Amino acid sequence: MDEENLERVLKECNKSAKIGYKIASAQEKNLERTLAAAQEKVQRTITDINHSPYRATEDVEPLEKQLAEIRDAFYHLSFEVNKELQNLGKNLSKFSITLFGRTMAGKSTLMEILTEGDGASIGKGSQRTTRDVRKYTWKGLEITDVPGIGAFEGEDDEKIAFRAARSADLILFLLTDDAPQAAEAECFSRIHDTGKPIICIMNVKASMAENKSLKLALRDVNKRFDKERLDKIRNQFLSFSEQFGQRWDNIPFINVHLKSAYVALKMDDPERSGRFQAVSRIDILKRRIVEQVRAKGKFYRIKTFIDTISNPILETMENLLEQSRINSVQGRAILAKKRQLEEWKNVFYHDAKNRIKSLIVKIKSELNGEIASFAEDHFDDQNADRAWNQLLKSRKVEVQCREFLEDLEAKCKDKFKEVSREIANELKFSTSSERDRSLRMQEIVDEKRIWNWSMITLSGGLSIAAIVAPLFGVAALPFSLALLAVSVIWAIGSYLFTSRNEKELEARRQLEKKLKENVQKICDTLEIQMNRNLDSLVSVKIERMITEMNKINSILFRLADTQKELSWGLNNHLLELNEQILTEAIRLIGAEGLQYHAQSVARIPGDTILILLSDGTVFPKEQKEDLHRLMEERINFVFDSDNKRVLISRILGRDIDRNRINIEEKIGVAHIPLKKASSDMKTRVRLAQQFSRLLITNE
Repeated sequence: MDEENLERVLKECNKSAKIGYKIASAQEKNLERTLAAAQEKVQRTITDINHSPYRATEDVEPLEKQLAEIRDAFYHLSFEVNKELQNLGKNLSKFSITLFGRTMAGKSTLMEILTEGDGASIGKGSQRTTRDVRKYTWKGLEITDVPGIGAFEGEDDEKIAFRAARSADLILFLLTDDAPQAAEAECFSRIHDTGKPIICIMNVKASMAENKSLKLALRDVNKRFDKERLDKIRNQFLSFSEQFGQRWDNIPFINVHLKSAYVALKMDDPERSGRFQAVSRIDILKRRIVEQVRAKGKFYRIKTFIDTISNPILETMENLLEQSRINSVQGRAILAKKRQLEEWKNVFYHDAKNRIKSLIVKIKSELNGEIASFAEDHFDDQNADRAWNQLLKSRKVEVQCREFLEDLEAKCKDKFKEVSREIANELKFSTSSERDRSLRMQEIVDEKRIWNWSMITLSGGLSIAAIVAPLFGVAALPFSLALLAVSVIWAIGSYLFTSRNEKELEARRQLEKKLKENVQKICDTLEIQMNRNLDSLVSVKIERMITEMNKINSILFRLADTQKELSWGLNNHLLELNEQILTEAIRLIGAEGLQYHAQSVARIPGDTILILLSDGTVFPKEQKEDLHRLMEERINFVFDSDNKRVLISRILGRDIDRNRINIEEKIGVAHIPLKKASSDMKTRVRLAQQFSRLLITNE
């Protein structure tokens, strides 16, 4: 394409930029109002919590922090979108291309080729300052060269580099024909996430020694363009895509030898220059860039403005849904363990009651077994009460009770530790899939907090010794009085009974009677006190643990609901933007009016657009192909249904059994057994969430 025709195309692109700016500006104002209302809602929720009965507890602190982070993130989102849109508005007339690539990959060489420079910047990639962002113009296109991958030093540099990518209309991603690096793939995935159109440039490395003949030099370069070898390198790079849940197979690759192109630029001999120019394949790259601008530049310019709002909305919405999912999973995990603990409490309480009865029967039997011989030895002993107390101590009744109660408390401690450990493990698993997004929030429940719950058993509880010891103090007093009564009976009886044997027999009977009464009283008191201790153990410790778990459940589920509600508010704006970009794309392929067939549009920028059709509606195949070529996104269709299970099933495809889709409409969640979902299935799930307004979880 000649310079004049390209200039005309760029003027048309400028008109499209104004359309995109108008659409984005209107949506930005609507979004600003929504975000302001959301911030107020979050602040009201925080105020409500501050006045709740739980305000004094530390459990609400993480909730307040998460809500404050949401509020601040919404403010930041509004500010950043406004700032980005203003910057784009200042450059309406510029078609922007951003060049990415690792340090020393050939970015500076490419710049010298396109600008026909003197080579001053070549070979200095490793010496560039990390904040050096260079801009230059080629054929009326503004090209921004950002710091090389691997040269980024700190978060600020990454922000600068990726901000340039966000404002670009087209991305050039420069690779070399040595082994693809993980750092390159990670950078590429982040760019792909923005939905920007990308051209990959494979810079083939070949030696060009000065002493080589022209024929040998050209032969060596041509050998490096072996198709099988380059396809293998390309596939190695594309294989990284699955790690990031993306599809890169539609990305065009252009193979070039930049050094030959640069050498050709500096040659005085037109014939030699032309041969090096040809072997470099640089003209293929130049034609591809110009042709892409000609064919799709108008759409790219509209897309840049619309996606400036769509991308952060989609990212924030999905991040809120992911956090809501994590909080819901944590809440359900704690709820399940709480129910298990309640069941265990009932079994534990019933079992402990029976064990107390058995222990009392055993103690009573043992003491009663001592009465006859004790009465024989002490019926005339004035210190029989002391002797009886000594016997009680020797039988270790107090020790038996103490050990029994300590065993009950130990069982509680062990159960609490078990529950806490199980919760911690489940919460670790539930958060393991969290993606590294910009909106990162503090977890409500962590291992430290769970451990603090289990420590309830170690504080604010009961002292076994303090309960058992008074037991015997109470029992000893009436027993002493009973023995005194026996002594009185003995003194009076000595005048009434004529036979000494009869006196002794009566005295033993009286003493045995009093001892049995005393044993009964001791055992009754023991049973009452031990049951009180059991009741206190259950109420002070087990039920306190259950109360704590109920409290944290309430916090988690409330936050999850708030996050879902806020995300669906953002989703409304996203659907509107999706419809607008489809409308503009349909206009550019000359099929205006076709957009009215679409009831709604879900979209993952740069990946897939899903058009919701009413039953029986047919979307022309030719226009579908035209849209795919223009938008560089998969164009899919789904028929609408009032039944969300049916709609989700249609979106996810036949791999999912519709009958196994469990929807909890009340809490806005759909549980689907996805197993190990492919990148394509993950994309379908994201699209299904936009249409169904349900948080889809893999269960």
